[in-house]
Amino acid sequence: MPLPAARPRSKHGREIKLEDWQWELVTASPWRFLRGCIRSDGCAFINRTDVHRAQPYEYLSYHFGNLSKDIIDIFTAACDFAGVHDYRVSGTAGGRWAVRINRRASVARMVEHVGLKS
Repeated sequence: MPLPAARPRSKHGREIKLEDWQWELVTASPWRFLRGCIRSDGCAFINRTDVHRAQPYEYLSYHFGNLSKDIIDIFTAACDFAGVHDYRVSGTAGGRWAVRINRRASVARMVEHVGLKS
């Protein structure tokens, strides 16, 4: 009896690379790609500062997270193509990666082109 075919590792455990034609789509329409990422693995939320501060305040932020650093890199490349340059990438000990977009100008562009999840 033949051995079963090896199952591919999960997406976060293997390299994710876009083919040239896929990069062409992302560079031609980065907002469509970003919208899909936010709708699938991201969110828009109200970030609130510490209420114990002298002047607490709230502001809109975007978050995108994934276990694959390659997918995070594709997301941030799309941000660059779209002119969203004010983002922060962080990783956790659990292997999860996150991108936060907090700056007003970048958030305004995201609201205009990506919108809010409903």
